[in-house]
Amino acid sequence: MDAERSPELRPAIVLAAVAFVVFGLLLTGLLTHTFRLDDKVAAWVGAALVGVGALVFAGWAAVLGRHVDMAWARRAGGDLLLVALAVALAVTGLATFAAGVI
Repeated sequence: MDAERSPELRPAIVLAAVAFVVFGLLLTGLLTHTFRLDDKVAAWVGAALVGVGALVFAGWAAVLGRHVDMAWARRAGGDLLLVALAVALAVTGLATFAAGVI
């Protein structure tokens, strides 16, 4: 069964893990008041967007691990559509978080 694994599965798991660690660090920093906040709402929204991005990365890893047929998204890139969404959410979240902290 291991020979049938997608070559993208390991990077998907690593990206999901890194995104969850970044989300955890942002959340811990907010809860412990480590950051000097200019805009508390923007910082929380940014952290939430990073968390949603981490969930989408995990969803991508699940799609690859379970060999889900994404024929409906083939014209838009198939499972890479999830990667694009996750990266967009994570980058937007980090920028929004930075706007709340700076």
